[in-house]
Amino acid sequence: ILGIPLKTLFPEAANWPKQQRYRVELDGREDFAKHFMLSAAITVYADTLLSDAIGLYKEIEDSRSGSGFSFNDLAADRAGTKFGEKAIKDRASALMIQAKLVSGLTDNDLMPYWRDLPEFLPETTFKARYGEINSPSYLQLMNKIEQRIARLAILN
Repeated sequence: ILGIPLKTLFPEAANWPKQQRYRVELDGREDFAKHFMLSAAITVYADTLLSDAIGLYKEIEDSRSGSGFSFNDLAADRAGTKFGEKAIKDRASALMIQAKLVSGLTDNDLMPYWRDLPEFLPETTFKARYGEINSPSYLQLMNKIEQRIARLAILN
């Protein structure tokens, strides 16, 4: 999903058969799959705070010199983080996640509705609309995202 050769992470993979490359999308977007999986992995191997900080930092940097601040990217990040939390919470939670994964999920079971969320916001536009990341308008939108994530089938 992230385009990182397995041998980078697992040296023994250098001797494994060559893997076919796949394009992985979440709700029709490759970037959502990357945001989701990276956030889940950071949560599993480190913790939620680090995962959240990295996702937010990336969006702030994107607002300054990239594609712009995207609340939909943050939604994918937070959904991945919650997935990672649930996957390692305890044995029962891990088994529940595994059972749901093999039961045949849709993208809507993993990714909250995002089409009405602002994206591609340059820093000046972000600041004009939301001020800072602790402003009431920013926190209200993040709360809306969290509510959507809480209703995802993979987490319930």
